[in-house]
Amino acid sequence: MAYLLLFGVGGWTQRWPIPTGEDEATRTAIHQVGQAGTGQLPVIDSQTNTPVTLVIAWQHVAAAVVVDAQDASSPERATGQYA
Repeated sequence: MAYLLLFGVGGWTQRWPIPTGEDEATRTAIHQVGQAGTGQLPVIDSQTNTPVTLVIAWQHVAAAVVVDAQDASSPERATGQYA
């Protein structure tokens, strides 16, 4: 499993689990960060563990990254706020 981390222009942050098999499409989609328009990405609602569609206004996103869960679980690589 991988996670989508979004960092907003106004200082907000969000973390969304990405459904299995959707990580490459998500990596491609985050190239829209900072541009006008909206996008839709499949994610998992962490409260209900069900697939949902996240609609993103890209111009309000300052940065985005896809983090593989296996990378995040490695203690020697774990650093920073979302480790």
